[in-house]
Amino acid sequence: MAYVRTADILIIGAGVMGTATARALRRSGRKVIVLEQFSAGHLRGSSHGRTRIFRFSYPDVEYVRMAQRSLKLWRELESESGERLLTTPGGIDLGIGIEANAAALQECEAPFEMIDGRELTRRFPRISLPPSKLALFQPDGGVLAAERCVAAFLRGAVASGAEMIENQRVLSLEVLEDRVTARTEHAIFEAGVAVVTAGAWARPLLATADIDLPVRVTRETVAFFELLGDTPPPIVEWGEPSAYALPSPGQGIKAAQHIAGPETDADDDGRPSASSVEIVAEWIHRRFPNTNPTPHRIETCLYTNTADERFILERHGPVVVGSPCSGHGFKFAPLIGERLANLAEGLAA
Repeated sequence: MAYVRTADILIIGAGVMGTATARALRRSGRKVIVLEQFSAGHLRGSSHGRTRIFRFSYPDVEYVRMAQRSLKLWRELESESGERLLTTPGGIDLGIGIEANAAALQECEAPFEMIDGRELTRRFPRISLPPSKLALFQPDGGVLAAERCVAAFLRGAVASGAEMIENQRVLSLEVLEDRVTARTEHAIFEAGVAVVTAGAWARPLLATADIDLPVRVTRETVAFFELLGDTPPPIVEWGEPSAYALPSPGQGIKAAQHIAGPETDADDDGRPSASSVEIVAEWIHRRFPNTNPTPHRIETCLYTNTADERFILERHGPVVVGSPCSGHGFKFAPLIGERLANLAEGLAA
């Protein structure tokens, strides 16, 4: 016989978005339960790993403004947690379309410089770019300590009264007029609102409540290269597909292609793509010629992608959908957490 638990708000999925939402509800006075199908900080989804890129540089004004707001919120989380979560040595953009990024930054009054390859290499001797090529440097770019960020959100949520329950996978949702029921193997959870931040597992779960989430899940390959010399700032080289690299403490340079992996089932273990590793290694050799181009570590992560890479933040009756992924959502987590919390409380996102 399954036992029954009740809550005002149920959050399904304790990655960065679920924990950020739980923390954002800390002043609501509501009873919040967070359900995670694995253990906190697991390596199966999209929030694990030591680092993520933080950047203002987007070709879309909306995202630039979201990043500006998110920077302030990350600093507030740092103040609350007492630890450094975001370092900002600046960020570099190369390749196709960086002029559009510059225009969006200018409209938002965010500082940036357009510099040529010679000046880029002068400032950052470990980076190689042909002298005639242009690069965009934005001083607010940097690196988030991903695992520590998720842990800080969770600590803030639990300290404010949220309950975290691990190793309970939600098998189905049943929606009634004024509440939702979530069933696991061992329990039934009833709440006025359920916030689904289940990442790559969200689509099949939401389908049990007749909610169609238009996303596809891909398995992306990430490689780590031994760093020789000074630590470079994060780089995004825009193309088809784009590639990125950023420092990862104790692991050297972390690099990958953006949305280049095959579609996958989130429950499959999956294997890294040898062809992706080869492409990334060649790119690393061109951009960081003093770095060992043979990766010393290779792993995978899951992307949950929309067709236009935008985020889905919606309310369907008592169910709030939070799918802000497409491989670039982490940097906005504290802001998205606030928006999902507002949706859960019946406010505008």
